[in-house]
Formats: sequence, C-alpha cells, structure tokens
Amino acid sequence: MANIRLNILPISESDFSFKIFRKLKQEEDTKEDAIYFYHLPEDSDLTKRKGYWVSFLPREGFEEFENHSFYAIGLTKRFLTEQLLNTLTIKGCPLPYNVYRRFTEEKIEFTIHEFTKGKQIIYLSPFYFEEQKRFGFIIDFRFSRNKELQFDKEVQVLSFSLDSQGRSNKNYYSDKFRLIQSFLDKVYSNIQIIREGENNLLHIENELIETPVFQLNKKEYIFSNKSTANSQFQGIRNYGPLQKIDKEILFVFIFEDRFKSFANELYLSLTGKSNPGTFPGFEQMFGVVLNTSNVKQIKIEGFSNEQLLSIVDKVKTYQEAEPNKKVIGIYIEDYAIDTEDIVASNHYYFMKYNFIKNNLPLQVVNYRKLSEKNSLKWSTSNVALAMFAKMGGIPWVVKPSNNNCLILGVGSSHKRNEETGEITKYFAYTVCLDSSGLYKTLEVLADETSETNYLQKLKSNLIKLLKDSRMSDYKTCVLHLPFKIKQNEISAISEAIKQIDDIEFVAIKVNLDNKYFGYSFHNTFVPYESSFVKLSRNEYLVWFEGLLYGKEVVDKRLANPVHIQFLNLGNQKGFDERKYLQDVLNLSGANWRGFNAKSIPISIYYSQIIAKYSEAFEKIDGYEENSISNDKPWFL
Repeated sequence: MANIRLNILPISESDFSFKIFRKLKQEEDTKEDAIYFYHLPEDSDLTKRKGYWVSFLPREGFEEFENHSFYAIGLTKRFLTEQLLNTLTIKGCPLPYNVYRRFTEEKIEFTIHEFTKGKQIIYLSPFYFEEQKRFGFIIDFRFSRNKELQFDKEVQVLSFSLDSQGRSNKNYYSDKFRLIQSFLDKVYSNIQIIREGENNLLHIENELIETPVFQLNKKEYIFSNKSTANSQFQGIRNYGPLQKIDKEILFVFIFEDRFKSFANELYLSLTGKSNPGTFPGFEQMFGVVLNTSNVKQIKIEGFSNEQLLSIVDKVKTYQEAEPNKKVIGIYIEDYAIDTEDIVASNHYYFMKYNFIKNNLPLQVVNYRKLSEKNSLKWSTSNVALAMFAKMGGIPWVVKPSNNNCLILGVGSSHKRNEETGEITKYFAYTVCLDSSGLYKTLEVLADETSETNYLQKLKSNLIKLLKDSRMSDYKTCVLHLPFKIKQNEISAISEAIKQIDDIEFVAIKVNLDNKYFGYSFHNTFVPYESSFVKLSRNEYLVWFEGLLYGKEVVDKRLANPVHIQFLNLGNQKGFDERKYLQDVLNLSGANWRGFNAKSIPISIYYSQIIAKYSEAFEKIDGYEENSISNDKPWFL
C-alpha cells in the first residue's frame, strides 16, 4: 500500500508530560490574559475531571501540576506553540516571524520572500494527528497580499495559482513542496529541539509525516440508454444526453447593437459551424435544433430597470405565444471580470432575477471573456451544456454508490449591517439532489430577521420538506453541510432529523478551504485522483482532482484536497463511510456548469453559487426570497 506525505511535521515524542499551574474555576471568576480554561483530571483517576484555569507560569493561588500530553489535546497543542516560540526567542531565527492567534487557532508565520504585492509565508500550527496518535505542526504555504494593492495576475503568480507565464500552474504541488523544503533548510537547525533537559527532550522531525493512502472508484457517468463512460464530453458526443428536451426551443439573443458581430459568431459556434472540432453543434450533441428559424433578437436600448423589464416582458410574450415551446434568453454583456467571485454586472442580476420570477431560463455570455482569441472556441460547449440543463434537459448523472438516497446540500446567506457587522437577515436554503447527482429542486428553508425565529423556521421547514410526498421513495438522507455553517444551525438541523422516523440520516461536513495538504512520491508530488487518507475516526481527506492512472501528466493547476467530516446527528450505526465518501466524490462529476467544471461536490458548490446570487438579489427592490425556489437549475 502506497503512502502520502501529509503537511505535518511530527514531534518524535508523543507520550510526554509538562509542568503547568492550575486553579479550580469558580463561578465568579473572570478570564485573565495568559490564562486558559481546560477540563483536567483531579488526580490519578483520569475519569474524574473538573474545569481549571491554567497558566504556564507560576501565579498566586495556582498549584503546580504535572500534565500528561493526552490529558487535554488542546492544552498540549498550546504548550507546543509556547515551546516553539521560546526556542525561537533563545536560538534566534534567520527569517522574520510573527504569531497569529484567533480563538483557539495559533500559527507562527515565517516570511520567506517579500514583494511589493505581499509576502510568501510558511506557517507552523500545532496539531494532533488522531489516526496515528501523534503530535506535530501543520506546515503550509500561503501568500499574504498587501491589502492596499489590487488582486491581479502577479498576485496569482506569487501565490502559485498561475505559473510565471500567467498560465494555470501545473507545478502547484511541486512549487509548494520545494518552498517548504527551502524553509526547512534555512530554519530547521533552529527549531529541531523545542525542549531540552535530562530525558525530557522534544524534537520536531524534518520529514513530513507519512500515512497510508486508499483509493475510491473512478467516477462513472451514465448517458442515453444507460450507456456509461468515464468522460462527460465523450459520453455526450458518443451516446447523447441522458434525457433530451421534449419541446422545441426558441433562442432569444439579447444584446446591444455593437455586439451584433459577436452575437453572430456565438450563434455559428453554437450550431457547430465555427469550431466543429471542439463543439460539433447543439443538435449533434444534445438533439436540440438551432437554426435561423428558431432564433429571435432583442436589441438593448438602455439599462434602466424599466428598459430591462421591457426585455423580460418581450421574452415572456414569446413564451406565452408559443406555450408548446421552451424559450431561453441569451444575454451578451460587456463586463470586466477579474475574479471568479464576480459573476456578472448588476444589470445581469436584475435580469436574472426577473427571468427566474417568470420561470424563464437565461444564459449570460460575457463579451470581454469570450471575445478573446480562442476563448469562444473552447467555451462554447460549456455554454451549451448550461443552457441545455437550464431548459430542462438532463446531460448525464453519475453512477451512485448508495441507491434510493436523497442528498440535501444545506447553505445559508446572512445579511450584515456594513457598519456594525451585526446580522440583520438570516437566510437558509437547500439544494435537493439524489445520489446520482440529479437535480430535484431548490427550497428556501428560512428567511427571518431574528436568529430565534430563523432557527425555528429552519427546523420546521426542514421537517416539512422531509415529510413531503416527493421524498417518500428515499430510504436514506445525506446532509451535506458547508464548513462555515454555525453550531446553532447544526443543532436545529439535528433536532429536525430526530423527528423523522422512516428514513436513515447521515450528516457530512465538507470543507473545501482547509488546512490539510498532501504530497505523493510521484515526481509531480501529486496524489492520484480519488485518493483518500483517514485523519481520525470520523475525518477524511479526499483528492477530487489528481493524477490519472495511465496518464500521469499534469496539464493544469490541480485543486487542494477536500476535508470531509462525519457528524453524529443521529447517524445510523455501522454504516459504510466509504460508500458516502464515494458519493461525495461522484457529485463532483455531476456539475453541469461545464465539461471541465470545478471538481467540487455540487451539493456544496451549487450552494456557494446560490449564496452569491441571493446576496446580489437582496439589493433588488421588491426581491422575494421564495421566488428562487425552482425545479430548474437556473444558477448554472
């Protein structure tokens, strides 16, 4: 069995003790600086514990206590940070460093290189690796941008997202690994021993910790007539979509007069006449006829709300005049997009919301992005895919690991007062899928101005949804929760599922932006796609992207691994966690936003997109949250 090197520098000694000073916590006590609270054993009976104030230095009223490393993991991690800082103070350090503390998180950040745009930083953060029962330090790289300067390509190069030529950085893994090794070459002799004394040494090792790696199955896609393939594009091309659209389509191009030439290029590309090698055409790929007989044009005369609403009304009129057809708007807009977070302009959001309200699909096409050389050639297939799904077609599903399994991706989008930071509106929703990745619906779960009412609505509407007749065929429900969901929201969800008797529940927290990383022993340092390692009894690290067997070549920047944690919210006992990991992985292949879309489970990714949309829709006068509930994936 192969191993992966996790981004953890282990401590050689795991079973050790250290001196602290402690005092029993009293009700009237208040927190003081450099004093920490932990539950510790009273004496040799480790089962009897009490709450103590803890100091690393003698204090009046505190008693000395020999604390074992496993008595309180959090205390031991804090002790390791203190020891490392003491060592750096005594021995010095060839690199500038500072301490970052936020709640229970502690990091020591070392500046490797400094630029006008910001700093390249390697940080060490104390960690307990439960699977191997070892302490150590997470070690990783990040780029700290100078907040006064703009996010641009140079920042992306310095953060290793892009290579020195401004292209997707296929050496992302090796660049990070080599920078960590460079850091250790400079600093390791200063931090190797972080506690000295007779028979009482603590050593930091200079090699990343190794752990066994396991393999999930490759994603398998299902197309027309239950034909299967490992490639989404080739599967559609060879077999056709799983379910075609049962109506004729009317395409309505919406653009300013200055984009007439580009609109014609887009039309020719969608028909397959411009770039048949990269996209053979709507009809050949999806069975949807597109020619001059089913195309309309609406010219944009201005961008006032009244003028934009008149466009919506014209499209609505087309739909009402042709009830047996499906009408879709294709809106060409000119808008600068510097980051993926900025999807489109306020005009687009206004149009999008009003199209949704009228149950009309809309596809935005960004002129600045797709008019660049070869951009339209490579993007047309993705534009067509999203349009096909918005119109009600089903391009493909993934072969599930669990059958009769409902998946609810729960998300939230809270509105804050910009001056005070207080939450003024609480909003939660769920993306309903099944384990094949088939989109069912989007349901608003709560929309309240008070937290108490919000949590109550979240609970009651979740119960109502789960008891709905549409969900009656499912034997298992898996909740996919984003990392940022609050504990009180998780508690409300937990209370809700305890009231449902006829379905088994599994709750999974999916963290895309996590502190974990890993390196293979391949010369690219990249693990294979579908690899996973176990971090603890209920935590895993999964590579949704990676090397492919038989094609060990990296041609783009590959994503970080995903942290997955199983939560105990009434889970069935003895269930196979591997099957649920497989379904999370599979859902990363059910993304209908594009053939090479982000390799993130759509239960979480779609929720992220909806959060951005709802944030933009909030600014529209008369916005009604429930209007975004829809059985068509309008957010693609």
